Amino acid sequence: MFFTTFHLSLHSLVFLLLDISDNIMYLCKKYAKLKNVMTSRRLVFLPLLMIDFLLLSVFCGCGEDRWKEYYPFTGKSLWIDSVMRENYLWYEDIPSFDELNYFMDPKEFLDEMRSPRDKGFSSIDTIYDTPPICYGFDYTLYRMGENDTAYTALITYVTPQSPAADAGIKRGEWIMMVDDSIYLTQKTETILSQSMDSHKLTIGKYEIMHTEDGEEIGVVSSDRIVQLPEARPVNDITIPAYTILTTQNGNVGYLVYNSFDRQADAELCRLSQEFSSQNVKDFILDLRYNEGGQMECVQLLAAILAPQTTKDCPLATLEYNSKQAETKNRMLFFENTTSYSMQNLNLNRLFILTGQNTEAAAEMLINSLTPYMEVILIGEQTKGNYVGTESFVTARYPWKLNLAVCEVKNANKEAIYTDGFSPDISINPLEDPQYILPLGHPQEALLRVALQMIDGSFQNQKESVQQNVTEFYMIQEFASRRKQSRSTPKGLIISAPKQL
Repeated sequence: MFFTTFHLSLHSLVFLLLDISDNIMYLCKKYAKLKNVMTSRRLVFLPLLMIDFLLLSVFCGCGEDRWKEYYPFTGKSLWIDSVMRENYLWYEDIPSFDELNYFMDPKEFLDEMRSPRDKGFSSIDTIYDTPPICYGFDYTLYRMGENDTAYTALITYVTPQSPAADAGIKRGEWIMMVDDSIYLTQKTETILSQSMDSHKLTIGKYEIMHTEDGEEIGVVSSDRIVQLPEARPVNDITIPAYTILTTQNGNVGYLVYNSFDRQADAELCRLSQEFSSQNVKDFILDLRYNEGGQMECVQLLAAILAPQTTKDCPLATLEYNSKQAETKNRMLFFENTTSYSMQNLNLNRLFILTGQNTEAAAEMLINSLTPYMEVILIGEQTKGNYVGTESFVTARYPWKLNLAVCEVKNANKEAIYTDGFSPDISINPLEDPQYILPLGHPQEALLRVALQMIDGSFQNQKESVQQNVTEFYMIQEFASRRKQSRSTPKGLIISAPKQL
């Protein structure tokens, strides 16, 4: 034998595979030959069996079996490896066995296995899904005037039924001081993101004022004191806001849809009936905070919004890797995926509000509707997640592997958003403080532009935005953005977790 019985420290375990590279290369070559003659059914089990045999040869030396000693450190990685080599969309990019360290933490090991084409689409986490403990609001810090250390926090999102909502805090308001004496600095602003205690907040509001010379300036001034309750587990709401707006061209439906979550299907179907009964002619779908969710919800929402002529038409196609294509490649259709009664709105055009976090299932909806209707995007560039994921679990470990398994294309076999969708009307929703308002307010930055486009009053977006940006004492220097309130499904989830 090329090595004898020895004792390994935890620090030296990571070098074990390198010490026996010759053995690994030999076994990998044997595996490659076997792979060419085995059937596809047998290949499902071959990667795991091969790795088991490989490490068994490594962990046994001179008659001493060390397999049981090392398996607790390698078992999770072996499981991840076997699943990915069979199901991963880019399995051909996975490093060879001799390039991998099976003693790594699951998240680190996944990063080692990940293809360069996987821009964070795949992930692994524990199966214990608990909502975050927080106050339930997002904020962005702005520097105060010429002061280099003092900040105010602009509230950019408030989760319904959260401590922040209970305190009456609204999107577009400002936190100026904490507990009567603490100004926000880079050090003290952690009170808002990390503290769990109840705090007294000085809330400010943005106002346009005129100087003696008649110049317009924006000022944040103290408005009221609120008591922020203690932090608690907070789950976001799938549909936090909706309304029907009356314009000179008829009724306009507006819906904030934060996640493609099947638990909200009943509410979505009910709202489709309400929008239809109010004879909605145009529709504004707000997906700026939507990071994805379940594929069936995409089918349902598309069936509600699209023209009636799309009934039974193809919505999208799913294209898997070469190992899975024969049995899994399939076409999806416009259809009601729930037992609830939905109402088709028969729209010819759709306005969608987008943000930097708009991705996956939200992008699938945009891409899938484009062949059938005019889709107008307003806001910021989307993320560019064009793949579907499946979740894999095992009874042996409390981990869930969310794996990119297929490309998602529309009815024209197109998926030209690898870098995200560029908006037709590009707007930074936080650029002008006077239009940072609660979602659904007709003067909110993105919604107002959509309404202007509907009634024909919108002229030139870039010039319009520049003219509306006023001078204000807050220097708009982005310091940080805390996103603590949302715990919603992400990505494009193809099916329920698979037990392996």
